[in-house]
This record gives sequence, C-alpha cells and structure tokens, in this order.
Amino acid sequence: MAKLGDTFLSKLIFTTSRLAESRLPAAARPQCSAIGKIPTQPPTPVKIAVAGAQHYLSAILRLFVEQLSHKTPDWLGYMRFLVIPLGSHPVARYLGSVDHRYSNFFQDLVWRGLFNKLEAQSAVQDAPDIVSRITQYMAGANCAHQLPIAEAMLTYKQKSPDEESSQKFIPFVGVVKVGIVEPSSATSGDSDDAAPSGSGALSSTPPSTSPAAKEASPTPPSSPSVSGGLSSPSQGVGAELMGLQVDYWTAALPMDRKRDAEKKDPPATKNTLKCTFRSLQVSRLPSSSEAAATPTMSMTVVTKEKNKKVMFLPKKAKDKDVESKSQCIEGISRLICTAKQQQNMLRVLIDGVECSDVKFFQLAAQWSSHVKHFPICIFGHSKATF
Repeated sequence: MAKLGDTFLSKLIFTTSRLAESRLPAAARPQCSAIGKIPTQPPTPVKIAVAGAQHYLSAILRLFVEQLSHKTPDWLGYMRFLVIPLGSHPVARYLGSVDHRYSNFFQDLVWRGLFNKLEAQSAVQDAPDIVSRITQYMAGANCAHQLPIAEAMLTYKQKSPDEESSQKFIPFVGVVKVGIVEPSSATSGDSDDAAPSGSGALSSTPPSTSPAAKEASPTPPSSPSVSGGLSSPSQGVGAELMGLQVDYWTAALPMDRKRDAEKKDPPATKNTLKCTFRSLQVSRLPSSSEAAATPTMSMTVVTKEKNKKVMFLPKKAKDKDVESKSQCIEGISRLICTAKQQQNMLRVLIDGVECSDVKFFQLAAQWSSHVKHFPICIFGHSKATF
C-alpha cells in the first residue's frame, strides 16, 4: 500500500507542477522546471478522495508530509483531501462535529451500518444513495479545514546488543494508543514494522468523548509523544493492565499567557503519572476552545485505583480494589511514555497503524517542518446536531 501511495502522490505532485507551469509563458517554463519555482498565480487545488479506514488516511498523511517537506510552502495550497470513511474513523467523527452536512452524509446510521457489517446485503439497494453522497461531497465541499499535524517520535529496541536504538518520526492527526508486550509473548519480526490494526487489536478503550472536546498540544522541542491502550489478541485479560510512566507538560492558561506575553516560550508545567493503566489514549483532534497560537493535546486515561490498606484483623492487611478511575487531561503540550518495567516493550497504535517493539515514545502537538496542517475538504463550519 505504501509503495502504491508513494507512486500516486509522486505522480500527483508532478501533475501539479505541470499545472503550475502551464500558466507561464513558454519561454519561462524550462527555467521554472530547472530551479523549482512556482508561478505567482497558483492553479486550482487538486481534490484527492481518500476512501478507507483511519489507517489508510494515515498512510496518505505520511506521504503528504514526506513529499511536501522538500517543497516550498506555496505547494501546501495545491491539494485538498476528501475523507470518505469506511469503518471506524475518528477523524471523520471529528469532521462531522464541525460540519453538520458532512455528518449527515457520512455519520448517519445508514452509512455506518452499511460499511460496518461484514455482509453488506443492502449494498446493491443502497448503492445509488452512496454514489449520490460521494458525488455531492466531491462537488460541493469547497471549504478547506486545516487539520493540525502532530508528531510522534518512537524509539525502538535494538535488534542486536551491538546496535543502537533506532528512532522514527511519524505524523498523525487523530488518536494515539499504547499497549504492553511482555517478553514471553514478544514475536519475532522487524521492530520498526508498522501494520494497519483493526479494532480487534484493542482490548480496552477509554470512555468515548465528543471529538470537539479533544485538544492538541503545543509542539515541544522535537520529541515527546503519547500513548493509548491496546493489547495483543494472544494475551490474556491481564494484559489490559499496563504499568506505565507518563510524563506530560501542560501549556500555560490564558491568564498566564497574558502575564508572560513578553517571554518567547510560554511556561509549561511538568506532571507525572506512574501507575497501573487500563487504557491510555491521546488525541490531537482540536477542540472548539483551542487557541490557534497554542496547539495542545488531550489525554484520556483509565487507571486502576486502590484504597489505602484496610485492617481486617490485627497484623493482617489487604489491598481493596475499587472501581477504575477515568479522567481527561487537556492542554498538554508534550508527552513521554515508557513502561515501568524496562524489559517490556510497547505496542503503539498511531491513527490506526500499529508499531511494535517500542522502548518509549514522545508526542508533540505540532510537526517540526513547515508542513503543519492537513487540508481537508468540508462543506462549511457548522455544528452537527445529535
């Protein structure tokens, strides 16, 4: 899939270049091609429909960032993406929360029911309506919604004692989750392989929250990342409990930002969670209250809580389990997640794509290059009614 997408986007950028050159006088075209300049009158943006699950959109996003990182900022306005969700799709749910017409097309029960069923017996009957929805979306969605791109830095375990740990930077726009892999259940394979993962790979998910309530985090130096909850299907129920240490930095509140307006970098407060998690999920999807100048992330965690030791009999104590504690932390600018047991590796799910054999990872709310937004086509900004 990656090779197909790479070829597709490369051809698309080549086509966009030809469209740009077609606006120049014939004598100027060779010089434009030689020095890579773009004419002052840009062509009409090319619309690219991306029909698939979240992991397919992630593959397109990675190629978009990779290809345009080597181009001038003008190229960012040459493409628009139309998100046609098939199956589970957090980004599509978010788009439905800001555009009621998009929600009516792709978030209603008919659409979700058709593509979530393994046997779509009504496919033939509903085909005309599907075609109509997609056609209207492609023709009428002319408003560009700039979805912020965050950065995940993964550090993988060494393949051999003589090698150093390798790192990989991955852009994402939606949700990051994490799980634990015990040494005994570790499987062989390349540590930096990334594969699409279905919902079956997730063992426990945090309480669902409105997409608009999920925030993004300001981009820290060039590292931190986040984690979420998942476990291998081959692991037992106990795999749902994860011993993690999560260090995260929260951005300054609006009043603090005004007070520290003269400072180049706003103050950030470090916090640490070191406990047993049932699930951990970080979202970069913006909230309605997010300030444009201060990108932040939100983190939803479910932790296993225990009461203080209760004495039932003299000299005998017993830990009493209580219900799990769930909380949502917003305004996170960066995050670092590691396993409490160093021999345990993490499995990280980034926008539906699984990365295994991860020692630790960091998340930043903003991608480090000039490609900081992913342009998505919507009909307009209007809240959906639920």
